[in-house]
Amino acid sequence: MTAHWPPADLPGLHVCFGEWDRNTGRWLHYPTADYRCAACGWTTSASGDAVPRIPLAITAHQLICPTDRKETAA
Repeated sequence: MTAHWPPADLPGLHVCFGEWDRNTGRWLHYPTADYRCAACGWTTSASGDAVPRIPLAITAHQLICPTDRKETAA
């Protein structure tokens, strides 16, 4: 991953970067990510190659979240 990943502006996102075995060239366990929306409790998860794309699912949810705090804060 890069210095800008995982996104710091996504509270509720928990990422495990997995463990790579240099000797065998295989994953001992795959990367995983889990997210829970603090506003409504919606959850999503990803593993393997899908982990870097989980922010897209989170952003899509934030656009339609029925209890998004940004709208009620005004």
